[in-house]
Amino acid sequence: MELAQKQETSLGLESYDVLGFNSQEELELEISKLTKFRPEFEINLQ
Repeated sequence: MELAQKQETSLGLESYDVLGFNSQEELELEISKLTKFRPEFEINLQ
């Protein structure tokens, strides 16, 4: 029986430069942009 080589990738295991960013701070900035609430979903508490 022949075994196939399996490669799995996880974003949590790669460094920022492998993901295409120049620094850890640049990666964190892009992640914060992706996780920011859109203005139309923010609750106005005034």
